Amino acid sequence: MTMRRFISLLVAIGVLGVAAPVKAEDENTGPNINVAREIIGTLRLQTKSDKRYRGVEEWRIFVHPNGGRTMILSKDFVAANALQIMTAHVDANFRPIDVYATYWVPDGYRGSIRVALDGNTLRAVSEGPGGSTTDELSVPNEISIVTHGESMNGWYLWQGERDDEGKHAATYFNFSPSPDGSALVRGRLHPASFQYLGTETITVPAGTFETERYLLTNIEMWVTGEHRILVKQSITDEDKEYVLTRLEDAIQD
Repeated sequence: MTMRRFISLLVAIGVLGVAAPVKAEDENTGPNINVAREIIGTLRLQTKSDKRYRGVEEWRIFVHPNGGRTMILSKDFVAANALQIMTAHVDANFRPIDVYATYWVPDGYRGSIRVALDGNTLRAVSEGPGGSTTDELSVPNEISIVTHGESMNGWYLWQGERDDEGKHAATYFNFSPSPDGSALVRGRLHPASFQYLGTETITVPAGTFETERYLLTNIEMWVTGEHRILVKQSITDEDKEYVLTRLEDAIQD
């Protein structure tokens, strides 16, 4: 037996640690069983006054058979020379399960943070050029994680009962990347309150949508549908807005 044939035999039986090729009949040829629906969207960041382009978010939502959802999002924030890439996995009620985000700022790579929730315990691991650290906190049942990916904002509004004015309190774990890149990306808990302002039909470049309208301090948001997709967001006291320019279902080949 030649050396070439001997090595080929070892590879075939897995002795060299190289996995044998998967037979075509062993592969799934239908839809992915972990994906009940897949949705793609684009959010444009612009000024309200003259619609000047400030950046763009490209996102994809995977809806899972158990009702949970995962969003993968990239934010090319041209106006600030910043880049953010993040994923968020939530349960059927939009309570976070785990979130991961990486940040680039004008000085370069800023670092990453991963947050995982286990019941009422939140664990955050921050890593970057400055080193690494882990924070562990007790959190309430009603908790949201703010990554500063705007398209994820519709997922922050699931919790709490409203009072007669449509207001209710919320708790957030808010990421705080510093602009100079001198410290790790960390997060902190803080209370907030938002107000439900009713339903409204609005038109944006992606189409016309029936939405729920919310106000969080100076941030006005219009959210649509069972997947709580952000259609529009406006900063009330600044010349900034975010509008949905594309929304479509992905087709699995």
